[in-house]
This record gives sequence, C-alpha cells and structure tokens, in this order.
Amino acid sequence: MGADVDTGCQLGLALGGGGARGGAHIGLLKVLDEAGIRVGAIAGTSAGGIVGGLYAAGLSGAEIESLLIGIDPARVLEPDPSGWALLSTRRFLELLRQRIGDPLIEELPHPFAAVAVDLRNSREVHLSRGPLLAAIQATIAVPGILCPLEAEGCVYVDGGVLNNVPVDVARKLGARRVLAVDVSVPIDCPLEHTSFSGLPGPARVAERILARARRRNAAVALIKSWNLLCAAYTARRLQDDPPDLLLRPDLGPIPVTAMHELRRAIAIGERMAREHLDAIRQLASG
Repeated sequence: MGADVDTGCQLGLALGGGGARGGAHIGLLKVLDEAGIRVGAIAGTSAGGIVGGLYAAGLSGAEIESLLIGIDPARVLEPDPSGWALLSTRRFLELLRQRIGDPLIEELPHPFAAVAVDLRNSREVHLSRGPLLAAIQATIAVPGILCPLEAEGCVYVDGGVLNNVPVDVARKLGARRVLAVDVSVPIDCPLEHTSFSGLPGPARVAERILARARRRNAAVALIKSWNLLCAAYTARRLQDDPPDLLLRPDLGPIPVTAMHELRRAIAIGERMAREHLDAIRQLASG
C-alpha cells in the first residue's frame, strides 16, 4: 500500500454514516470509476468510514461491492467479550485484513480520515494516521451495539455521535471542492421500520428477549432516538458548513441494520450518481 498519495485532485468526498444505507456510497464510487472522475481526499463516518477507507486503500467501487456483499453478518459478528457492546467486530476486521492487509493511513493512495468520538475525553477525533483497520473499528462502533476501539487510554465510538457527514474533515485533508453524501435515516421515517432487523446473534436474541418481556419497544425507542439525534445534528452541521454538492439518495425506510438490503442501497446510489453526473463532473473540473 505504498502508492503515492493523490494530493493533486481537488474533489474530496465526505461520506456519511447510516449502516446498510451506506451501500449508496459504493454505488456512487462505481459510477465515479466508470466516468473516470478522480477523487482526492476522503473523509468518512461509520459506514462512510468503511467504504471510504477501502477506496482510499486502492480498491475500486466494484471491488468494495464484491468484498462487502460477500460478508455474512451472522458469520462475522459475535458476542463482544469486552462488556462495552453486544457485538464484536473482530472477525469482520480480520476479513478486511485478508483483503487489504493492515496499511497505515498515511501510506494510502488517498488522504483519508475516519471520524470517531472519544468517550473518555468527550471529543470528536479525526483518525488520519495509524492503522487503517483500527480507524475503521472506531468509526463503526455504534455505542452499545458494536464494540469500541480502546487505545492509548481512549475509548473510540462511532463518529456519527457528533459528525455524521464530515464535510469539514474533507476540507482539512486538502479538498478544495467537497461532494457530500448523507445517508441518514429521515426524521420522518415510520416508527414501524425501526428494529434490529439484519443484525445476527446477540442483537436478535436481545430483541426476542425484549419482545417476550413485552419490552420490544425499548429497542425501537433506542434506535429511533439515535436516528433522530443523528439526523437533526447532521442537518445543523451541514447548514453551518455546507458542502459544494450534497447528495441524499432516496433510500426510503431501509433500516441501518438491514444488511440484506445492501445490494438495493448500492443500486440506489448508482442511480443517484448517474442522475447528478453532470454536476459531479463540473465540481471535479473546477
């Protein structure tokens, strides 16, 4: 992974979090690749951190699609022994390691940063140096669901807590024009579409236990509240620091946990990118 860093391209990406809805990022990248549109700096949060990190490491959009579609959450997510969350991402990260190794972010072909939040010090963190897989673990660690990264006295969780579409981070990495993709669950998403759907093992067990105890709505309330907070805070940050082009794919009520909907999200992202291809070309050309 010792390729030269692409610092000469003005187009940067800010890829937001949204679980399975982040498949739309893959669709966007596939269209950019087909159109020959070069990307420079990439900032990603949560799902955007996974997709953006893999792209920064040199994988094409199609290669990222093949890799992530081939992963069965039921086989790679297991109980988290740390006590911080329901599920461990150890096996998932090992699959990524088998595909890309464990490169240092500063040695990637593209400038990259994953956004996380350090719970111990109550601050937003931009992971732009060090092991890529550790940064991915941190940025996808949905509090209470996926295990955080503990390192150097810090406890890192999903950056969506504070910065779900990191436009400012892409600019700090050197992007002169920023294309942002917001895959947040809409604020008006029906309550009945909120669940642990798509998550394996302990998460589904927890949902069944809550249902038997007539407390299933407790999980719904937790997830819905998280979605509302992310959407509202994201809207505020995008208003304060707008990107040069903001795209919101029409993902409807696809739940963040619905990994079986990944192909659909990718297709929606492709369609969105093709519909806005002229604007993206103009943005990239300056």
